[in-house]
Amino acid sequence: MSYITAATVTTSDLGELISGVGKIKEIAMGLGATDVRGSQMVMGGDQAGLVQVQFDCPNINTSLGVWDGLYQTNDQIDLMKRSGTQLVRRSLLRVVAERGERSGAWVSGLLVAGDGVDDETSDANIGAAWENISAGANGMLFAETIAAGATQNVAPQYALTWCDDVDGLMAASASNMADPKVQAFMSASNNTVMGRIIGKTIF
Repeated sequence: MSYITAATVTTSDLGELISGVGKIKEIAMGLGATDVRGSQMVMGGDQAGLVQVQFDCPNINTSLGVWDGLYQTNDQIDLMKRSGTQLVRRSLLRVVAERGERSGAWVSGLLVAGDGVDDETSDANIGAAWENISAGANGMLFAETIAAGATQNVAPQYALTWCDDVDGLMAASASNMADPKVQAFMSASNNTVMGRIIGKTIF
């Protein structure tokens, strides 16, 4: 089991923000994070242009400690000032099942409504989906929302995929949605896709 805590931000100087990420990643990993990723949302309605920074953490306490520790450092505060970065929202997800790697030039996020299922069922479900999605993706995970404000009521689940070719991912996704096995598990848990966001990996 692992967690992803994500900060969605606006920034007036993306290059300046990226230039300071190395130090922030060093501090975060010193606080217990296992990886740090960043993407800028390219397609996603009113979220287009926003930047999301994700920290992988082994548990909730570490996720909270990473943010607490970062905001006690001059590095974090100075970087936000220099780059004109402001926090829009922060969220916490629990990874319930995963295949492949969290890497690629692009990341796609599906916001999913529906009933929760146990982790064993989630793992079986992602196994069925990965048979199709792997044709166009490097990695995929299912996650449940632990804390995300009001959006948690709309889409309590996420499906994230990483790829290097978005056309290939969309073709694989179409095949996946047409798969009777996938249709069956989505129907069983009343899953409905509420929206998709596509982001470009920036670090």
